[in-house]
Amino acid sequence: MAVSVADLGVEPRLGWVTMADGTRLRTAHWTAAAATPRGTALLLTGRAEFIEKYAETAGEMLARGFEVFAFDWRNQGLSDRPLPNPQIHHLDSFDTLAGDLQEVVERLVRPRQRGPLLLVAHSMGGLVALMALLRNPALCDAAVLTAPMFDIFTGPVPRRMAVWLAERLCARGRAAEYAFGQHDYDPVEGLFTPVNPITSDPRRYATYHDAFRDRPELRVGGVSFGWVRAALRAADHIRFTAPLERVTTPILLLSAPADAVVRSESHRLAAARLGNAVLREHPDAKHELLMERDDIRDRVWADIDAFLATVHL
Repeated sequence: MAVSVADLGVEPRLGWVTMADGTRLRTAHWTAAAATPRGTALLLTGRAEFIEKYAETAGEMLARGFEVFAFDWRNQGLSDRPLPNPQIHHLDSFDTLAGDLQEVVERLVRPRQRGPLLLVAHSMGGLVALMALLRNPALCDAAVLTAPMFDIFTGPVPRRMAVWLAERLCARGRAAEYAFGQHDYDPVEGLFTPVNPITSDPRRYATYHDAFRDRPELRVGGVSFGWVRAALRAADHIRFTAPLERVTTPILLLSAPADAVVRSESHRLAAARLGNAVLREHPDAKHELLMERDDIRDRVWADIDAFLATVHL
């Protein structure tokens, strides 16, 4: 049975943290009910997502005895967006987000942390979490990565061609423009269809799109050429050059083999090379494993609970 923060009667304390470059990130902190929490969980959202979408996940962690933090990445949610069109999801390098994560841990989480630190990261957040762990193996005590964005599908454009195009167009000064086929958020996307690549659960699908309908300031459209270049460079680093064997932090890697957003084979390759990782696959799930229908989601949380018991969290 799903548990939300509404069920627990707990609202987050919202705030802001300013990065070294002056970028302001919106933050959230849910206080554990227990006097001695089991640990502290930091939720890392996926691309274009926002704090409110993770209320149900926060509730699950609170119900398990954790203190919970979350934040909006730069260029999404209510965090700073520097471009004249704030819907263009732009990024020059995912190293920037890995640095943001390190700063958030040091400046927001550590002063309030109670017990071991667990990262719970989805999709793009999972990529950034691994990049941050490569920089700083002591960043956290354990991590749960759901459908991490270790590589992406490039639509009708072959991957090698996508790399060439992104590099060439960024070199021509078009990095902050929408990539081909990308555009501002279209409310039609909020209409649930069974063929969507995100989830088979209509109610949880609406969690994201209803917020975009009711709060236009949260909307994020497609990605820029710079974002595509950054994502493909990060994926190639993870696949070919990153010393994943040195990351000995316990990691649970949850994957949907039929994922149509990220390439699930990248999860198998990474799990085989990471120093202390467990891979669990859910063949009937789509990309949003934590937002799936209850029968799938219950199995996902059973995997998480078993992992937490194994690492004594």
